[in-house]
Amino acid sequence: MSAISNRKNHSSLYFTVLFAASFFCKAVFAQGYVSTSEVVKEIERALISDKNKGQNYDVYKNNDPKTKDTLVISHEGKTKPFKKSDIEIIVADPKAINTEVREKEKFAYNSLLAGQDEVAVEFYKQVISAEADNKNAKFSLAVVYQRLNQYRQAKNIYYELLKSGYDRKEEIIGNLISIMVDESPKDSVYLLSRLISENPQSSYIIAQSALAFEKVKNYDQAIDLFKKAISIDPNRADYFYNLAVICDKVERYEEALNYYSEVIKKSDLSDQSLPIDQVKKRIDFIRNS
Repeated sequence: MSAISNRKNHSSLYFTVLFAASFFCKAVFAQGYVSTSEVVKEIERALISDKNKGQNYDVYKNNDPKTKDTLVISHEGKTKPFKKSDIEIIVADPKAINTEVREKEKFAYNSLLAGQDEVAVEFYKQVISAEADNKNAKFSLAVVYQRLNQYRQAKNIYYELLKSGYDRKEEIIGNLISIMVDESPKDSVYLLSRLISENPQSSYIIAQSALAFEKVKNYDQAIDLFKKAISIDPNRADYFYNLAVICDKVERYEEALNYYSEVIKKSDLSDQSLPIDQVKKRIDFIRNS
């Protein structure tokens, strides 16, 4: 059912939510500031925990198609527009006890698809007010805050979820790092370098570090780090894409052409997270120049 038809069938709920949410959610979302150092310590704690359990060091490699690429890495370090696969909302069956909460979850999701981020925020707040342990709703709310560049709110929620042991750890850590890079690229370079030394086989940490170096215009270091990330995980089309874009930017066109070609080879053409049509046009332009 589309967002429009949902709003038509439940108009009273839709028009009431914005007025009601702020009143009874204030106490629920009164959170203090979480510093970057606290976030880094919690990321390190989570990584050490995985190592002690004997798991693969690269906890960021996500093979679950339902939760893959919640926020896609772009060469600019920005989030991309949401697709239906961007946020996995757990919607209970019609026999669920709290039908109203399930409806609010669906309204939140439909609001995202319609580009109404602020409305989605208020619906998710109401869901969490009714179900304080609904970690899926909290995660989705944090993603929307991040999309709105409301990093403080997003960081607080991600931090809480990371401490709680929520099972989407790799996405939480990736999104926290992305926020850190956006907030302070220069500080992130140091922090991410530290994480690399502690987790030398984590392609995701290395790729995020590459993005930080690009932001501070250290393109040679960014290129070297993306190459290292690819050597660890050669099947990530997004790593090749980011590497190609940086090479293109610094006029290393032959390298850019090779990496763009790899993007086409390795990408799933049904996945719209990478601009495949633009990549093809850029390949033709470089070849014909």
